[in-house]
Amino acid sequence: MVQLEHRVPSVKARPTPMTDSFRAMATSVIVSAYPTGDGQDFQQSFLQIKAVFTETEVACTRFNPNSDLSQLNQSPESWHEVSPVCFMAIQDAYEAYKFTDSIFDPRILADLLSLGYRNSWTAGLPDTKSDRTLRMRNPLPEWKPEFKGENLVRVGELPIDLGGIGKGLALRWSAAAIRPAQSHFLIEAGGDCICSGNGPTTNGWNIGVQNPFQPEGDPMMVLRLSDLAVCTSSTAVRSWWQNGQLKHHLIDPRTGEPGGKGLSAVTVIAKDPAEAEIWAKVLFLVGRDHIRLVSETNNIPAVWITDYGEALTNSLISPFVIWKGTVV
Repeated sequence: MVQLEHRVPSVKARPTPMTDSFRAMATSVIVSAYPTGDGQDFQQSFLQIKAVFTETEVACTRFNPNSDLSQLNQSPESWHEVSPVCFMAIQDAYEAYKFTDSIFDPRILADLLSLGYRNSWTAGLPDTKSDRTLRMRNPLPEWKPEFKGENLVRVGELPIDLGGIGKGLALRWSAAAIRPAQSHFLIEAGGDCICSGNGPTTNGWNIGVQNPFQPEGDPMMVLRLSDLAVCTSSTAVRSWWQNGQLKHHLIDPRTGEPGGKGLSAVTVIAKDPAEAEIWAKVLFLVGRDHIRLVSETNNIPAVWITDYGEALTNSLISPFVIWKGTVV
C-alpha cells in the first residue's frame, strides 16, 4: 500500500489540489487534480471516475451473487453473455496469465473459499474455523478461456476471481476517461494509484511506500512519479489466523496456498495500473529469494519489504526514489 503526497521538507509546494473521495471495491478512492477551469470540470471528472469504479465493481465482484462474474462462476464451463466490462476484465486476466507464465492465475477462487475468505473484507474477518479442503489437482491444468464477439465467454472448468486485477483496470479506465479534461491528477484506490502531470511539488507526484508494520507511521521511502502507476501487494490488511496458521489472500496458484515466502509487501511502478497490480502480486508470490531476478529480468521497478522489516529495491527503481526512511 502507498501513502500519497508525502512531503519532503526541501521541496517547495504549490497550492493544494482539489480533492474528493468515495467508497468502492471495499476501499476509499481519492481523486486529486488541478483543474483548468473554475472547478466544474473537476466535479465532472470525479463523477466519471466514480461511475467507472461502480461499473467495474458491479460487473466483476465475486461478493454480489447477481454480478456478471458470480453468475458466470455458477457454471464456468458454459457460455455466458456478460457486460463489456466483465468481458474485457477476463480478457486482460488471460493476457496476464500468459505473460507471467501462469503465476498470475485467477482460478484461485476455490482456494480463497477454502481458506474462509467468502465475504467482502468489510463484512469482517474470514471464517477462521473453516475446514481446509485440498485441491483435487495440483498444479492447475492449463487455462484456456474462450471468447466470442464482444460479450460471450466460457472460462473453463474452474471459477475465477478478478480481485487481482479489478482495481488496476478501474484505475486504467478512470484515467482514460478524464484525460481529455485533466492534465494533472492523481487517482488512488486503497494504496494503488495512477498519476498524471505534476502534483503539489510541481515536479511530479510524491508517493510514499507504506511501512506494513506501522501503517499509520512514516513511509519506508518516497517515490516521485509522473504519468505512471504504482501498485502494492501486501499482507498488512487481509491476513487472518486459521487452525493456528497465519493466512492471507495472496494465493500462489501453483500450490493453492498463501505465497510470498519471506515478504510482507511488494510495490511496483509501471505505465499501466493493471500491469502494476499484476506484477506486484507476481513478484510477491515468487518470494524473497527470487524477486530481484524476476523483477529485473522483466524490467519492473520494485520495492519489497521483508518479514524482518527491511526495505529492499532493485536497480530499476533508483531514479524514482527521493527519500528513504530507516529500517524497522
